[in-house]
Amino acid sequence: MSEIQQFYAGQKIFITGGTGFLGTVLIEKLIQSCRDIGIIYILIRPKKEKSVEERLDVLLGNRVFDLLRKEYPEFSKKIVGIEGDTAKNGLGLSPKDYSRLTDEVSVIFHLAASVRFTEKLERAVAINVNSVKHVIDIARACKNLKAGIHVSTAFSHCVRKSINEELYPPPISYQQVNTFVEMSERMKWSEDVMESVTKKIVGEWPNTYTFTKAIAEGVVAEFAEDLPFAIFRPSIVTSAFKSPIPGWVSGTAGMAGLVYACGIGIVHVLLQDTSKIADIVPVDYVCNALISSAWNTAITGKACSDDVPVYNYTSGNENPMTWGKFNTTCIYYKETYPSVKAVYHAFALNTKSTFLFGILNFLFHLLPAIMVDLIAVLVGKQPKMYQLMKNIRKAFFAMKYFAIQEWYFGNQKIQQLWGQLGPEDKKIFPFSMRTLDWNDYLLNLVRGTRQFIAKESDETLESARRWGYRLYLIHIAVCLILGILTLWVIWKSFGGIDVTSAIPSILSETF
Repeated sequence: MSEIQQFYAGQKIFITGGTGFLGTVLIEKLIQSCRDIGIIYILIRPKKEKSVEERLDVLLGNRVFDLLRKEYPEFSKKIVGIEGDTAKNGLGLSPKDYSRLTDEVSVIFHLAASVRFTEKLERAVAINVNSVKHVIDIARACKNLKAGIHVSTAFSHCVRKSINEELYPPPISYQQVNTFVEMSERMKWSEDVMESVTKKIVGEWPNTYTFTKAIAEGVVAEFAEDLPFAIFRPSIVTSAFKSPIPGWVSGTAGMAGLVYACGIGIVHVLLQDTSKIADIVPVDYVCNALISSAWNTAITGKACSDDVPVYNYTSGNENPMTWGKFNTTCIYYKETYPSVKAVYHAFALNTKSTFLFGILNFLFHLLPAIMVDLIAVLVGKQPKMYQLMKNIRKAFFAMKYFAIQEWYFGNQKIQQLWGQLGPEDKKIFPFSMRTLDWNDYLLNLVRGTRQFIAKESDETLESARRWGYRLYLIHIAVCLILGILTLWVIWKSFGGIDVTSAIPSILSETF
């Protein structure tokens, strides 16, 4: 066994956010590469329509675990669901489960978070800030704690243009933000008042997500200073490169969903600066770095005089790629791996101007959506396209802050961590962004959107290519018609002037 495998042998793990995109891949990787690992406890919130057991069954049925099911059929015995809720005090754990965790758990991964940029402040505080304090309290009570990792975001302090692997002062303290939330609830502020006050409190932070993530790091610094705890900051986490399945993605949220929407011809206008760095990282590499950082935190120990270690897991410093490169490469591969569900030829226009985006968005998104919905109404179907395009527009504006700027992320600790790994661990847990080939990765991303979002197999590839060629011909015809109409309008605007007859008089006046 490698060093990391030896460390995880027999360890019992507690994971919050285990049913999410990142958490699912982390669980699979821990069991796939560390077969001697102990029990992995996952905090699961019951929903009205599903119990904890039912949600766990759904998780275990995920395609991510297909290889494990084949090679290690008993893998599910390693995973135990624990009922709880990160938005509740003490994570909503029962006394029995609390005792079980504190008696047995030695490694904690706190992944759970509300990643909605428009989340109401009181809920964002409950999930993104208070849950961190609850996890630290549990970690402090653990009898065998070896390492705890709080997953933050590289953009937690995005108000700075240069972000190193160090702690920065939070915008407001844990106590202050909770006092504010309690006051708003006690005074029963209306949504409008709460929204107005929230904007003033959030200040220069672009949204409640990054704002509360910055506060959460302050919680770790304040309450976990003497514990073997570390902060892990990934940038934009996207689909898998190779593991557990090349190109795997869990849904339409995030970058993969945008690539899919562009690929099937729904989205044609992007609000971004194509010269800026697209700091994206594959989810499997993120999990490998996460697993390695917990190992390093445990073996390094914790000197009380040291700050909490911070790991910036980003790509721009080691292997930069611009949004322009990202767009053109994805569009190129979409022509090779099209979808039978495409509604128009894939192309993308880019602008960093909000005003110009508004015009282009109306012409290329909203206007066609209105036409499609009118046809839907006429044939007796539910109109959906206009609302979809409005939601996409909101998403673009929410992402604008990150798509028209770039940051310098220092990642010396991550590079040092990679250097510490032995040859065997580097093969089992690859995470060096310097070694990643973007063309190979983006090819897998595009194929993944086709396989996991569109749910299309390779058997439909030839028919999809034929359909894509027809859409291309339609696009050419539309461009020609619009070009001719534009020339006709221009000609009419000048009163139908006979340009050829005017040339001699123009030349005589010139010479």
